[in-house]
Amino acid sequence: MELDRRLFLGAMAALPFGKTAQAQQLPPSVLALMNHPAAGYFEAPPPGSGVPLNIPITTAHGTGTWMQMFAGKAVLLDLWASWCGPCLVETPGLDALASQYNSRHFSAIALKTADPKTSLHDLSQIFASRQVTALSPMADGSADGWGFFRALKVNTRSSGNTAGLPMAALVGPDGREIARTYGTMTGGKWTNPQIKDFIGQFAEAW
Repeated sequence: MELDRRLFLGAMAALPFGKTAQAQQLPPSVLALMNHPAAGYFEAPPPGSGVPLNIPITTAHGTGTWMQMFAGKAVLLDLWASWCGPCLVETPGLDALASQYNSRHFSAIALKTADPKTSLHDLSQIFASRQVTALSPMADGSADGWGFFRALKVNTRSSGNTAGLPMAALVGPDGREIARTYGTMTGGKWTNPQIKDFIGQFAEAW
């Protein structure tokens, strides 16, 4: 088994986020997803980026840090802003993933960032108008509302090219980002059968 694991890790190094996966010593069930057909939608985080563990997250039930809320859980973190049209397209599909897969080991979340003028109440109303029921409204609680956007270097891809929202990250139970994906597609990427299957397997791999 150990030999198979070494061979697997060696093969993974050629994949877009293989080195990140190697460094984090992920469980074999997660490593196996690197061969999934949807793995190509994801890429490595840019150097120097990371989930900001000390920035508060505001919810209707109070405020907490990342590790207070998600320690021990894998997370699909979708960064969200009301001015981002594709983010609105993505929300119903993300809500369906949350409804199906959220558990004590996994959470799919939409976190409002880079959108300080939209209040948590506004976000709740937007979700309600789109019949979003499984996602809890959450907001970047940094002083200017841009803390998560900056810390995760949303505007910089690992290739060095520029980017922006929508951006979603796969985050391990230790709070470290494993991989990310940008953009959308017709109907929203979370409704794509391959991506849905990938996220489902990721959710159940821990």
